[in-house]
Amino acid sequence: MNTAMKYQWMVMIRSKWLVSFAVLFALLSSTVIAGSGHEATGGFTRSTAALLNLSLLLVPLVSLLAGSLFIAGEKEDGRLALIRTYPISIRSLTLGLYVGSCISLWTVIAFGYGSASIVLFMTGGTWSTFFFLSFVLTIILTSIFLAIALWIGLIASNRLQALGVSLFVWAFFVLFYEFIVLALLSVAPKQWTILLFGLSIILNPVELMRVWTVAAMKSSALFGPQLYEWSTWAESTSGQFTFAVIACIWVIVPLLFIDVWMKRGKHHA
Repeated sequence: MNTAMKYQWMVMIRSKWLVSFAVLFALLSSTVIAGSGHEATGGFTRSTAALLNLSLLLVPLVSLLAGSLFIAGEKEDGRLALIRTYPISIRSLTLGLYVGSCISLWTVIAFGYGSASIVLFMTGGTWSTFFFLSFVLTIILTSIFLAIALWIGLIASNRLQALGVSLFVWAFFVLFYEFIVLALLSVAPKQWTILLFGLSIILNPVELMRVWTVAAMKSSALFGPQLYEWSTWAESTSGQFTFAVIACIWVIVPLLFIDVWMKRGKHHA
């Protein structure tokens, strides 16, 4: 596992476009913080929402592209088949590739939030609960989409297919999903509102992170009086634990699919 993890980390961290994203993310997050000033140290405001939306927009895209294109490229060039001949179990290989990818992207995210922290301190602000919470949940979001990305890269026949599928998955979860949910809520009976709202959170890790952030900040009143009881539950310990369990499932399920797929490929080989 350690060998696969180190290999994955070294290859991905040397990627020029990953470094470019690190710089871009650092500049954008720093700009958001610089424009908000002391407002970023308070509760859930327009500026904190802007920082959250920046992470929800860019992190899934980069995670999907980085993970899927790397695995698809390794498979297309034959290096993945070579690695699988090493005396290492499929499960250890899967976890090694995944953890190595996570460390690479976590480093990028930490660089972005670190730059934003410097700007925050320079403008006279201090770390807030939201800032730390946003960083932690962004790390979780990265972990989820990297697991999905590795699965996409594994089942894709080449880099181009991996790119297309990754862009589709990103567009679905980030751009189109919300409109689909709103359309369903507009035509569904009122008694189904809470059920559909809950399912929409479970079925989309982006919405999971968005709602989890709002609930953790005790700002669930933003969801409106119709969801008051649900909001109260979401802010409770059981609600926060449920969000954490759902996030773990989003990571574990794609990794299980990868493990099964690679074992099947090894048997066929």
